[in-house]
Amino acid sequence: IHSELMTHRMFSRNSASSRAIPFEKMVKMVIEDPFTPIMWQKDHKGMQGNEYLTDKMDVQRAEHRWLIARTNAIEQAKVLSEGVGVTKQLCNRLLEPFMWHTVLLTATEFSNFFKLRCPEYTIDLDNLESLK
Repeated sequence: IHSELMTHRMFSRNSASSRAIPFEKMVKMVIEDPFTPIMWQKDHKGMQGNEYLTDKMDVQRAEHRWLIARTNAIEQAKVLSEGVGVTKQLCNRLLEPFMWHTVLLTATEFSNFFKLRCPEYTIDLDNLESLK
């Protein structure tokens, strides 16, 4: 969502910088509380799809592969940081897809942003846990 917030011109924003966060702290955050998608959108043409994985096994496979990618990113970032001596500014970039991000956002109008970017779920989000 960060890229979506940054490209919408109607917002005033201030965003946390991964460049300012110590590498070890970033790794800990990504291990303990990784970002994972709420829903797994199916491949589609255009900017916004509306079909999602609903088969329990497909959802579990997607989440499993996502966490494997997270583990691989952590491993390679550690090699770059500890083994090669690369700056945290670059090593932390590898971890960004798997971390939560803090943004302070202000605006007087949000409806167009949500209309253009929010998915239209066609499944019951109240029963989301049943897919896992």
